[in-house]
Amino acid sequence: MNSSESEDQDVNIEEEELSKPIILAQATKGMEIQENSDPFNGTFVFFDEDHTLGNSLRYILANQPNVEFCGYSLPHPSENKMNMRLQTVNETKEKVMNDGLKCLSQICDIIEDKFKQALEKK
Repeated sequence: MNSSESEDQDVNIEEEELSKPIILAQATKGMEIQENSDPFNGTFVFFDEDHTLGNSLRYILANQPNVEFCGYSLPHPSENKMNMRLQTVNETKEKVMNDGLKCLSQICDIIEDKFKQALEKK
């Protein structure tokens, strides 16, 4: 096989790979907690999320009295995930995160209701 045949074969393999559908296994996960032994300190990984959830949830959590630290990051644009770091006092990280998510959900429900009311007034 000469070098031009080898190059053609490489191109065909790349084209074949590009035509295959991309399946992201992590997309079905939703969220995971990175393992550690500290019940008050941890990182939550949210898949298929970005600054929209990150900044909103960080604001809600940071204003809770039992939160010592809360921050989030998007590791890289090609990674479709958001990391939320949470350090708590007197309550477990899971309870505080759950309460924060419930609070954010209630806020979204209120905004949706007010939006619908405004549309009905038109």
